[in-house]
Amino acid sequence: MIHLLNSKYGMNCLSFVAKLHSSLLPFSILTSHFLSNKEAINPTIIQPAILMKMTRCMLILNRPQAVVLLALIFEWSYVEAFIFYKQPTHIRCGTSSKSNRRTHHITTQIHSTTADAGKTNRPRKIKRSDSKSSNKSSSKRVVQATSRSVAITALANAAASAYNSCSSSGAGAQVNAGSFATRQLEQDNNYKQLEGRDRSFARLLVATVERRLGQIDGVLDACCNKYPKGKHRHLAQATLRAGAAQLLFLKTPTFAVVKETVEVLRIHHKLTNSSSSPVPEPIIKFVNGVLRKLSATVSTHDNDEVLYALQLLDEKTSPRDNIAPWLLNRWEEDWGIETTRLICEEIMPRDERTITPHIDLTTKHSAAGLNKDNEDTHTLIENLGNNARLLPQGSIRVDSGGDITTWHDFDKGTWWVQDISASLPALVLSKALYDKHSDLSNLRVVDMCSAPGGKTSQLLSAGFEHVTAIEANARRSRRLKENLERLRFDKDKYAVVVEEGQKWIPSNAISGILVDVPCSATGTGKKRPDVLRRESDITELLNIQEVLATHCAEMLPQGGIMVYATW
Repeated sequence: MIHLLNSKYGMNCLSFVAKLHSSLLPFSILTSHFLSNKEAINPTIIQPAILMKMTRCMLILNRPQAVVLLALIFEWSYVEAFIFYKQPTHIRCGTSSKSNRRTHHITTQIHSTTADAGKTNRPRKIKRSDSKSSNKSSSKRVVQATSRSVAITALANAAASAYNSCSSSGAGAQVNAGSFATRQLEQDNNYKQLEGRDRSFARLLVATVERRLGQIDGVLDACCNKYPKGKHRHLAQATLRAGAAQLLFLKTPTFAVVKETVEVLRIHHKLTNSSSSPVPEPIIKFVNGVLRKLSATVSTHDNDEVLYALQLLDEKTSPRDNIAPWLLNRWEEDWGIETTRLICEEIMPRDERTITPHIDLTTKHSAAGLNKDNEDTHTLIENLGNNARLLPQGSIRVDSGGDITTWHDFDKGTWWVQDISASLPALVLSKALYDKHSDLSNLRVVDMCSAPGGKTSQLLSAGFEHVTAIEANARRSRRLKENLERLRFDKDKYAVVVEEGQKWIPSNAISGILVDVPCSATGTGKKRPDVLRRESDITELLNIQEVLATHCAEMLPQGGIMVYATW
């Protein structure tokens, strides 16, 4: 006590307390009461009201004055007083019903700290280096990937592989996408480490940008007339597209769109494996400015307030902007203008959240459609959950949710992912041969253009003697083999041949051929929006289809069956 009174800060604090008559009179009286007591005050009996008054006083004291004053009043060491001073205000004040427990926690921490310090009451000098080291360690914190960061990275990588500059011409829906961004997303290790909910949002964000690319670019072009250049142009472009997609179609709160989306640019270089440089500050400010402009509220002609982005969406774009002109013209020629408009609206709903994603599964129990209503299938449906239901031709439809590798019986190879429309050709071939022969165990069939293996798996499950899978692409054939191995089919029952179908000659007599020829794949546009904006050479595809179909027909013996399919 004598040491504290004689110290520089001790005398200053006493003088300071004496001047608190007007603003902090209750605390002055309280201080005088404590100074008149001969025994040290036990901090465990400090009442919440007293703590509140002490806190109010300490708010206008600097740290040395407050620490010395606490030590002077309660006869604490500097260490004890400093720890109490550093407590958050709501803990010091004990304003909640848990104040007694919090005060006890403070006391326990004080006692444990003094014990570690050698149980000494000597003042400890508080060095500035402590705070510096703390800041230094916090600056080295690990940056975690977010759903937005992995989505934007996938979009940037896909854009970089498709074209070499940020176009301001509004032709985003007409270029060849080159690399499907969803595929880029699935290959990202950061995406695989996200929680299920974050993975779902990342996939939704990527799919929305790809489906609505024409409209998104139209809104951005109306908002700004130039884009950043340089090596970060694809990242800046992807960030703008992701931010616009959230404002236009995902109804994300504006503050979250601007803050979280722009933050991706600041942390991007810390998340990439390569030694990429940080995004320049001018690019970050540009993206931030554009998103803030789009998220601003404006008045319409009806005096309603809407986002500026939504106003541009209605005035400058239409769902047709997301589809390649050649495809629109063909639809209008075949189906008429009004039907084409309805097709566009069905594929491109105003609110992307209204799209209910689902996954179709084909099982070994009903792959051929010959015994689709069986006990094993109903048991699997019950175990899958997620609103699983049986479809008319034997597939199971499951609402999307989580990682499918964790779904029931995935490891056992009981089922595989296959869209209901993709399962129809194999069902037709199996049913036709069954009606003709009544027994499939002595028949050999061929699956042309077989990757990724859904149709081959159906034919194997139907019970054919042997299935030959022909695939010209070596990379896709590897995936085909991996899928067949996971499904645990007998390797003596199938063969995978990497060769162009029009050049392959069978060594044994075959009874049926399934020809799923290369095509524009526009029939899958709702799930694969990238195909709707690709420039397609129909003439070249028609030539390939004709050559392949003619060759397969020539291979079949008299009475053989060929199923020709295209999407």
